[in-house]
Amino acid sequence: MVSKISTSFLFISFLFSGFLLQAQNGESLFKSKCAACHKTSSKKSIGPGLANVHEKYSKEWFKKFVNSSQTLIKSGDADAIKIFEEYNKVVMPDQGLSDAELNTIFDYIKSVNPAKTEVAATETVEEKVVPFEPTKEDILVGQNLFSGKQIFKNGGPSCVSCHDIRYDAVTAGGGLSVELTDVYDRLKKEGVEGMITGLPFPQMRASYQNHQITEEETTQLTAFLKEVSEQRYYQLGLTSYKNVLLIWGIIGTLMLMGIFPLFWYKRKKESVNKRIYERQIKSRN
Repeated sequence: MVSKISTSFLFISFLFSGFLLQAQNGESLFKSKCAACHKTSSKKSIGPGLANVHEKYSKEWFKKFVNSSQTLIKSGDADAIKIFEEYNKVVMPDQGLSDAELNTIFDYIKSVNPAKTEVAATETVEEKVVPFEPTKEDILVGQNLFSGKQIFKNGGPSCVSCHDIRYDAVTAGGGLSVELTDVYDRLKKEGVEGMITGLPFPQMRASYQNHQITEEETTQLTAFLKEVSEQRYYQLGLTSYKNVLLIWGIIGTLMLMGIFPLFWYKRKKESVNKRIYERQIKSRN
């Protein structure tokens, strides 16, 4: 009898520990893969809040969207297109997760979701938005961090290595990743900070997962990108610089064409042989 009770107790403990481990794995996967753009509540971020996502979409749809949202959008899926357009057409990177990992994440979100009444109450309460007013010092430091004039505390490449912006004070950047001139307008403060800290894209993860950007540096970069968004209409931009270089190149060419003849004015206008020939003819006469 005691033996049966012990066996049952061990079985229940094993089953419970299995569920607990799965929940922990789900939380870990969610934080590393999803938390940069999504919350498990109904609160919106870069992407939609995932509260009660299991009641809105099937698990199979969820897995298809997470692993390749653009494939689902291009197939004409109405729900996928609606989400894409609602969130400023920000492309969700393909995650490349296994079927088991997707199931774990889906089950984790389901397990931590609040009741419908709580979600409804949350959605009806309007959150007071605190305006983000960065200092000039934060903007300048953010500019230096972005351009590479100032090194990140934990190392890591400068943002301009992969990203370009329309801002005359910063040299044109790389084209490996998306152009960031209007990123603050599209994603706002929470979205930009989520991108910087969450590292949702493979190239960002490879560059910064061992060189984490600090909270202070995140704020400074966000401050600078806000400034870039606000000032983008007042910048000359690369095209204007090309036009200026072209105009000055033409002016310089015309000036040289006018100066060179002055040096050549007293040059010999006839061949040396002709002068020798004329002297010989003159001496014979």
